[in-house]
Amino acid sequence: MRERRVSLPLVVKLIGIISLIVVISMGLVTGLATWFYAEDSRIRGEEQNLLLSQILAVQVENELHSLYSGALSLLDTLREFGGNPAAEDLAGGNYFARNPVVAYLGVPGEQSLHNRSFLSAWELEEETIGIILERNRTVMDRAREGETVLVNVSGATGIPTALLAVPYTDMGSDNAMVLIFSTEHLQAILQTNAASEPYLVGYRGEVLAHPDQDLVLLEVSYGTDPLVEQMFTTPLETMQIQYEAPSGDLFFGAFRKIPFGQAAVLSRISRDVVLVAALAVVRQNLYLTGIVLVLSVLAVWFFSKTVSRPVMALVRGARQIQEGHFELALRPTTRDELGLLTERFVEMGRGLAERERIKDTFGKFVNKDIAEQALQGRLELGGQRKTATIFFSDIRSFTAISETMDPESVVEFLNEYMTLMVSCVEKTHGVVDKFIGDAIMAVWGAPVSQGSAQADALLSIKSMLMMREALLTFNRDRGGPGKPIIRIGCGVNTGICLAGQIGSAERMEYTVIGDAVNLASRIEALNKPLGTDILISEFTWELVRDHLLAEEMPPIRVKGKTAPLKIYAVINLKGLKGPQTLEEVRQLLGMAAPGALHTSGTTGPDGENEVKYEILPE
Repeated sequence: MRERRVSLPLVVKLIGIISLIVVISMGLVTGLATWFYAEDSRIRGEEQNLLLSQILAVQVENELHSLYSGALSLLDTLREFGGNPAAEDLAGGNYFARNPVVAYLGVPGEQSLHNRSFLSAWELEEETIGIILERNRTVMDRAREGETVLVNVSGATGIPTALLAVPYTDMGSDNAMVLIFSTEHLQAILQTNAASEPYLVGYRGEVLAHPDQDLVLLEVSYGTDPLVEQMFTTPLETMQIQYEAPSGDLFFGAFRKIPFGQAAVLSRISRDVVLVAALAVVRQNLYLTGIVLVLSVLAVWFFSKTVSRPVMALVRGARQIQEGHFELALRPTTRDELGLLTERFVEMGRGLAERERIKDTFGKFVNKDIAEQALQGRLELGGQRKTATIFFSDIRSFTAISETMDPESVVEFLNEYMTLMVSCVEKTHGVVDKFIGDAIMAVWGAPVSQGSAQADALLSIKSMLMMREALLTFNRDRGGPGKPIIRIGCGVNTGICLAGQIGSAERMEYTVIGDAVNLASRIEALNKPLGTDILISEFTWELVRDHLLAEEMPPIRVKGKTAPLKIYAVINLKGLKGPQTLEEVRQLLGMAAPGALHTSGTTGPDGENEVKYEILPE
C-alpha cells in the first residue's frame, strides 16, 4: 500500500495552539508584582505582630502593678491598725471586695490573708494555698533577695492561677510579699481578634496566660520554643524574628519583656496567614489566566474538532478491542497523522479479529495453552523429558450402550458427557491430550507444571473426584430409554515421559509418550475387575498420600514389567465430606464388589489373546 502524505502535520497544529495560549497566559500573570505585594504584606504583618506584643505587655504590666499597689496599701493599713482584729478584718474585706481575683495575700511569717469568698466560689481549701506556698519556697527566697517573680500555679487549683512574689521590707527586715490570684483577667487581655497568637510566659518559660486555657492549666512549658529561647538569650527588651517551629511551620514572632515579674508577652503569626493577601492576588491572577484560557479554547474550538473527534473515535475503538470487538467501523476524517493512525488502527483490529478466530477454532481441537504457543510460533517438532501425571478414563460397557442407540444419539450423549469431564480437567489446570472413542486421555505437568510433581498429581486427583460428582449429577435424570446410566473407570500414573510435538512439519500433534503413559492406560483397565472407579499407581500414591484417603488393592503385573506393582483405589481427600471407605464409594456409585479376581486379556490384531495385566494374589 502506498504511504499517504501528511498535508498538515499534527505537531504544527498543537504548537500553534499551545504557543498562543502560553503567550497570552504568561503575559497576564504578573509574577513580579505578586512577589512585591507578598514582601510588603510580610513587612506589615511583622510590624503589627510587634505592636500587638508591646500593647499587650503594657496592659499585663499595668494589671500586675495594680494588684501589687493594692496589696501594698493593704499591708500599710494593717500596720497602722496595730493589731486591731476588727479593723484588720474590715480592711481585708474591703480589699478582697475590690480585688475579687486575689485568693491570698501574705508576708511569710508575718501576715496571712485568705479570700474566703474566692476559695468558696472555686471550692478550694486553705490547705491548697499552703501547698502552693510550700512548693514555691524557692520563688519566695528569690523575692527576699530582691527579685520580682511571677509563676504559674494552676496545677494545684485547677483554674488559671498565678503566684506573684515581690520584695517587701518591713521595719528594716527583708521579706517577700506573696499574691496568689486568678489570671482570668490576663486571659481576657490576650483574647484578641487579631490573627496573631499572643501568650504570656514566666521566667522559666512556663505559660502563664494563653488563648488556649488548657495550656495554662497543664502548666505547659515553652522553654524550647525558638521564640522563647531567643527572648531569654537576648538583652533587648523587645524584638521580632522569623523562625521555624518544631512542626516545620514558619512563623513571624515578636516579644516584649515585662521586668516586673520577670515575664514576657510573646506574639507569633503564621507566615501563611501573613501572606494570605498575597495568595489572594495570586488567585486573582490565576482566575484572570483561566478566563484567557477559556477565551482561547473558545477561539480554537472549531479548529480543535479535527483533533478531538478522531482521538475520541480511537479511544472508543480501543475500548471495543478491549471488550473483544475487533471489527471497527472507523473512517479517517483528516489527512494528518491522526487520519493515518486511524487507518492503521482499523487494520490492526482486523488482524486481531483474524488471530482470535484462528485461536478460537484451533483451541477447540487442542488445549488453549498449546494453541497460544502454536500461534506464537514456539512449537517445533521434538519434545523434552517431563515428570507428568497421566490420566485415562473409559466408559464401562460403552459398546453395549451404543448398540441400543442410533448414531446421532450416541454423538449427542458423548458430547454432553465429554463436556462435563473436560471441564473438570481444565478447572484443575490439566490438558486434554486426546479423545479415543469414549476414552479420555489428559495430562498434568505438561506442557506447563503447576509448580511441582506433587501439585500436579494432587490436581489430577481433585479432577477425578470432580468427575465422580459430575457423573452422579449427570446420571440423576437418566435411566430411561435412550438415556442409559453410565459408569466410568479412571487410571492415573505419575512418571517421566517425553512431551512435545509428534508428527511431521506439515501436521503435528502435542502429546506425551513413554512407559508412564502405558502404565496409566493399563491401570485404568483394572477398574472393572476390581470394582472401583479411580485407581492410581504407587508412584502417584507416594506423592499425594498425605492428602488422600485410599485403599491398597491387590498387586498387579502389567505387560512389559517383571516386578509387581502396587495400585490404590481413591476414596476421597482427607477432611472432606463424602465416602470414607471403598465400600461407601461402591454404594454411592451403585457398583458391586468384585468376585473372583482373574487375569484380564484382550485380543490382538493377529487373533491371539494379548495379556495386558495380571492381578496377583495378596
